[in-house]
Amino acid sequence: MGTAGLVAGCSSSQTESDANDAFTVALERDPTREKWDVYNGITPYFTHVFEPLVGVTDEMQTEPLLATEWEAVDETTWEFSLRDGVTFHNGDPLTASAVVDSFTRVFEQWSWVPGWIGVEPDGVTVVDEGTVRFQTTEPFPAFPGTISHNYFGIQHPDATDTPVGTGPFRVTNVESQKSVTLTPYEGYRDDAERPSELTFKWIEDPNTRLLSLEKGSIDVAQTIPKSRATSVDDASETAIETQLTPSAGLVAVNLYKSPTDDELLRQALNWAVDQAQLVKSALNGIGKPARGPISSVIPWAVHDDLPTYGPDRDKARDLVEQSGYDGETLSILVNSENADDGTVAQILNGWFSDIGVESKIRQVDPASFNDTFTAGEAHLTLVGFGSNSAACDYLIRAMFHSDGSDNRKLHERNGTGVYNPGPEVDRLIEDGYRAETMAEKREHYGEVQKRVVNTGAIIPLYYNEHVLGRQSNVSGIDGHPIGKMLGWSTLERK
Repeated sequence: MGTAGLVAGCSSSQTESDANDAFTVALERDPTREKWDVYNGITPYFTHVFEPLVGVTDEMQTEPLLATEWEAVDETTWEFSLRDGVTFHNGDPLTASAVVDSFTRVFEQWSWVPGWIGVEPDGVTVVDEGTVRFQTTEPFPAFPGTISHNYFGIQHPDATDTPVGTGPFRVTNVESQKSVTLTPYEGYRDDAERPSELTFKWIEDPNTRLLSLEKGSIDVAQTIPKSRATSVDDASETAIETQLTPSAGLVAVNLYKSPTDDELLRQALNWAVDQAQLVKSALNGIGKPARGPISSVIPWAVHDDLPTYGPDRDKARDLVEQSGYDGETLSILVNSENADDGTVAQILNGWFSDIGVESKIRQVDPASFNDTFTAGEAHLTLVGFGSNSAACDYLIRAMFHSDGSDNRKLHERNGTGVYNPGPEVDRLIEDGYRAETMAEKREHYGEVQKRVVNTGAIIPLYYNEHVLGRQSNVSGIDGHPIGKMLGWSTLERK
């Protein structure tokens, strides 16, 4: 659709040293797509042009970033103290007014943000130019972790053609529907050396992305096909990096649609599944067999305390016989965009057939998938859930609370839902939201995880590992459980 062109000065030629210190990272989605208009047209993910107030550690805990500290003034009021000496890429100082303006833009862009972070658009105010106040609609101890998300990266209040943040890299060039090029921000608060140039290039097709890596035209390839990961790692010119993420793959079982409204049948389906074999055969060994719906990376996950079903297909057949199942064909809903899910569904189909349960795979396009799922049209739906912030509470609410995003449509319409077990689980989730310590949160959310596993509201499959490919002479990728927070400041060639 054309080129935005050079939006900040950079030399048209590079020294050999600079060229050796320039890197290209291939992304699976367009870093300039319209969704990012609120950030002046570039993705807040990956690039580190913008920084939020709160960071996320490798242990999925909060840490100071643009805010050095925060405190709960009362049950619904939080105050954040800004880091001294921070400047935007145009040299202007970071102020509380700029923070309020940045949040205002996000509220205006996405109507669902207040429900997510528990703050209405008028709930962000200036205390003084070094302090910002947030008023939550109800007590929400996990609020600081909720805004440790790239969506809340702070940008300069003056709208210009150039995206202006406070991060270690600044924007020098944007090509619409193609790429974003960055260079180091010399005024950043540390004086560490960084790559002289960093380009994020959109290569949508995963096989093309991999071919570009193999040809040496890119340095890093995001999300290469897991089926090809071994060959990439075995080649002398390329290598892979993997890391366990706060994301889980699972089957959501419709509790309100016959015949999966039968608990014995749901348990039978669970006894039929071999998670270890699934990871090995469908995911090329990249991932961790799951016991529950929440990745073991998340601090309040109770993976080690959850029961396991098997696999035991003899027991599964016995449970099918004891259940009310009468030969109906179960529908397995799959997002056609996800090749791994298609493979997983085929394997599940075979295992279910082995225990006497017929099933049929229904693939739908990404635009229709969520509506089809939340309308309760399928018996079984392959879903993946992960967090891009330190506070992961919204995951368990979205999945299992009656008012969560997956269940709200049907619950409001007729009092049902998809895989929300009922009022007692709703109460446990609400108690977890209000919990002030990790021990309390783990107690409440842990009980939810045990109940959904015991009742067969889900079939846990795997905890996801993100996998990227790199040139073998490239090192210094700063790993992070949240793939969108990978760091590039220490990239180098050997």
